[in-house]
Amino acid sequence: MTLLRRALSILLLLTLHSLSATAADLAYRDQLLKEAHAKHLWEERPWQILLHYKKSLTGGTVSRISDPSFFLAPTGRRDPQAELSATLSAFFQPEAPDGEHPICRFPARLAWLSGELAIDPARLPAPPCSEQQEQLRTIDAHSAALVFPVGHINSPASMFGHTLIRIDGSSKSNLISYAVNYAADATDSNGFLYAFKGLTGLYKGYYSLMPYYQKVKEYSDLEHRDMWEYRLKLSREEVDKLLLHALELQRIASDYYFLDENCSYNLLFLIEAARPTLHLSDRTGLLVHPTNTIEIAQESGILEPAVYRPSQGARIVKVASLLDGQGQQAALELAQGKRAPASLDLVAMTEKTRREVLDLAAELVQLRLARKELEQDDYSKLYLKILAQRSALGTVNEADYAVTPPAPPDAGHHTSKVGLGGGVRRGDWFAAIHLQPEFHSLLDPDQGYLKGAQIKFFDTRVDYVPETGRPRLRTLHLLDILSTAPRDRLFKPFSWKVAAGWDTEVMEDGRDSLIFRLNSGGGVARRSPLAGIMYGFAEIDVNVGRHLRATVAAAPGMSLGWLEQVTEWWKVNLEASSFFYVLGDERISLKARLAQNFRLSQQQSVSLNMSVGDVSGHTVSEHSLLWNCYF
Repeated sequence: MTLLRRALSILLLLTLHSLSATAADLAYRDQLLKEAHAKHLWEERPWQILLHYKKSLTGGTVSRISDPSFFLAPTGRRDPQAELSATLSAFFQPEAPDGEHPICRFPARLAWLSGELAIDPARLPAPPCSEQQEQLRTIDAHSAALVFPVGHINSPASMFGHTLIRIDGSSKSNLISYAVNYAADATDSNGFLYAFKGLTGLYKGYYSLMPYYQKVKEYSDLEHRDMWEYRLKLSREEVDKLLLHALELQRIASDYYFLDENCSYNLLFLIEAARPTLHLSDRTGLLVHPTNTIEIAQESGILEPAVYRPSQGARIVKVASLLDGQGQQAALELAQGKRAPASLDLVAMTEKTRREVLDLAAELVQLRLARKELEQDDYSKLYLKILAQRSALGTVNEADYAVTPPAPPDAGHHTSKVGLGGGVRRGDWFAAIHLQPEFHSLLDPDQGYLKGAQIKFFDTRVDYVPETGRPRLRTLHLLDILSTAPRDRLFKPFSWKVAAGWDTEVMEDGRDSLIFRLNSGGGVARRSPLAGIMYGFAEIDVNVGRHLRATVAAAPGMSLGWLEQVTEWWKVNLEASSFFYVLGDERISLKARLAQNFRLSQQQSVSLNMSVGDVSGHTVSEHSLLWNCYF
């Protein structure tokens, strides 16, 4: 009998029995407590996992869950023994509303303790657990998969990507499966505010269980995020354990930290609950991201090869690529209801092209519905008209519409980087060390990451100049986010950037000075007719420093650039910028930079940077070469 069936049997027996709490066998409870203490069950790994206990900096134990409702003992967050005793005692609690009895709230604890202590369900109270029993029947867990939706280029909350766990039942369609998700309750779109709250734990993270098709709709249809699915090598009984723990984590809150205790880290406990011999959460470092957890899970041998699920946006881009501008415009007009499907018969185009136009139009109509640009009735009328015209043109070769999978997330570089090298600035040689703790820069290799996206924290470079005999801080970027989202006939996103930190800049008198900079801007990007992404930003640059004329200076400006992963091993970024300081200073800053990255292996590269600038008539050039190691 599987664990899930055993759990259902226990719940059924509890429901059928009519023992009142006052008649519960308290002597039996005390016997169980005595046996649990004799076995030191609170020290067992399954119990430590179910309560998310970890060693604290002071040498004690503390749960990574901060929600008081998750603990039955007042000191339960820091005292595994007290929590185990309180849990066993609570199982004998006489009465509670439907679903609120500890037996209903903590099915994984009950299942594990029942196995360790051979608890007789007939001697426990019989609380109603209607919601839990219905969820167990509906989900009908058979297998599970770890799912990775790639990052969302226009959302600072999603640029890292995400992970969730899908629990599959007996159906052949994964869309009617259920997903276990952990996410921050964050609605801030401002990059600075999101970063500050996320870094300091001011968001609360919640576990939730929902139909998988809702997440597919959210990620694939609304946000155009491709998804990678890694089936977990778990037995059915292990999947049962995972599900029971997920049930008791529903609506439980914990402090959400952007760089470690995040969506990916907290889901590792569910996999460990399924198979306690795994030590996934113990193998994470100070910084944890979705790609890190996938790599850890792969190294443990728990994952099968990845399966690619292209987003609706990727499918639309693929079909649109088969058409010229006229065909794309026709599909757009059909989807907007500005043109009748039958009008295609009057246009000089091949039958194959008409099929592609109508198929693209159908996809765009579905996209408009997902974005709530159409009411359901209007959608149905328009969609059916397009399908009726399309049905007369026969079938299509599905291979023509197949989206070529990009490199999977596990093919990318690690999220921390150290660079060593040197160069020459103003004719003086220097040695340099560059530390990028997180996450991905615009020049890093694209494999496994979003094209045209950058998000970095605490990006630091220190130079050593032999002539001065001392190191100098060149840059320390607290936050640096840039999104170049290409626009076209069908999709019209905006690009944006935001950065804050210290930079070495040339002053009006030609001297270098370390200033604090706050830079932000918005713009547009397009795919180049030749290759790559062309982008442009209108920006505001604010500087603070003692060598500025009024200590604080502000300037409007603009930047233009081109970015391309030319080959699998060669990436190029060409950029030019101009700023005109009109407040607090009178500098005019013009810069041009050519940066290249040569990928040596998955975790090594060489970057070559050449730049030249003119600040109020003072010309400064710099060239550098760095060997980069990702870790």
